[in-house]
Amino acid sequence: MLYQILALLIWGSSFIAAKYSYEMLDPTLMVEARLLIAALMVLPSCRRHLGRIPRSEWKPLLWISFVNYVVVLMLQFIGLKYTSAASAVTMVGLEPLLVVFVGHFFFNDKAKLYHWICGAVAFAGVGMMVMGGAEEGGTIDWFGCLLILLAGLGFAGVIRPSRQMVARIGAPAFTAASMAVAAVLCLPFSLVLADSYQINWSWGGTLSILYMGIGCSWLAYLLWNKGMNTVPANVSGLLISLEPVIGVIMAVLILGEHLSAMSAMGITVVIVSTFVAGMLARVSNKHKKAV
Repeated sequence: MLYQILALLIWGSSFIAAKYSYEMLDPTLMVEARLLIAALMVLPSCRRHLGRIPRSEWKPLLWISFVNYVVVLMLQFIGLKYTSAASAVTMVGLEPLLVVFVGHFFFNDKAKLYHWICGAVAFAGVGMMVMGGAEEGGTIDWFGCLLILLAGLGFAGVIRPSRQMVARIGAPAFTAASMAVAAVLCLPFSLVLADSYQINWSWGGTLSILYMGIGCSWLAYLLWNKGMNTVPANVSGLLISLEPVIGVIMAVLILGEHLSAMSAMGITVVIVSTFVAGMLARVSNKHKKAV
């Protein structure tokens, strides 16, 4: 579990770094640059692992890589272009509940009553956040939040297949192969969706992209996938409730974003709802083991 907590702390800072990179290049090009750097980081290990992956595993691996990296990251960082980092990371905080609900409808992993109650409260919190808006220093946009919500659904959809594949081929092989092919899969979408190909070089933007490529992509995904070996999917999803806490704090302290009272209350409702759902899930699991 420690590996996945560390990964979430790194991911919590990714939206902060991305805001700095937007001064240099388009969000879609930033995603491609981030994945390319991550691919270069795993290239040495790819030579050891690629030949050991069974041919039958490549088709599902490509689909998982496409959704997990290309679809999720594109939706997240295009959405971030329209809304504040604080609101973006709050939407990511919904992912624990999305993982549970996707499991309920598509993987026969039934949600409990408290999941539905916490989910309803959390989405009410999202409504408060969007309606409250932001004060000087940031904006909260419903379209940007919607794109990030769709990214969360994509993440929730692949977390169980990813965990199953990690169990079959191992975390190092899965991380190296999926990250290497992601840069190739993402390239055409980055070129088509980019509003501008202009690059305004700056030290801040360059360091931000390096941090996202090495830290947020390579290191964080390596830690996350390593944790999948021992952490159940539902627990992994619920751990994500830790991510928005650090993200919101960093958005306020580093980016100087200011939230209205209603938006701040809505963010608090979302975070508390996901945290309560996670705590209740742990209590329920302990009770089952005791019985």
